[in-house]
Amino acid sequence: MVLEILGLLLLVAAAATAFGWGGRDERIAAVAFVLATLLSWATDNAYNGTQMNVLIVDFALLLGLVSLALTSDRFWPMYAAAFQLVGTIVHVASMTQTDDFAWAYAVGLIFWSYAVMVALLAGTWVEGRHRRSMQM
Repeated sequence: MVLEILGLLLLVAAAATAFGWGGRDERIAAVAFVLATLLSWATDNAYNGTQMNVLIVDFALLLGLVSLALTSDRFWPMYAAAFQLVGTIVHVASMTQTDDFAWAYAVGLIFWSYAVMVALLAGTWVEGRHRRSMQM
């Protein structure tokens, strides 16, 4: 429960920062993160096996972040896409496990989702600083 609250706070901070100081790329990513989070929460979060619906959502987010990284002139989408790729691979790794893998599966998904949001926060901070320096 604590990790979910922390994740929600991080998501709100990343989205608010992106909409407050970010550019088009940051805002697109923030909307994608919020939608992915809502879609993931709408599915079963029991971690008692591979969550195929969450895998589909995470893969769609990965495709969006890769597309953003290929078209953006910013550095952070590349990191966010890489972190999302690792998080998506956690789903694939969970398919190979036959014993109790729930704790490692949940921690793996949560950790890499935090890293993706931190990449957005860092990218927004750099973009905001760049914009402010250009206005002076």
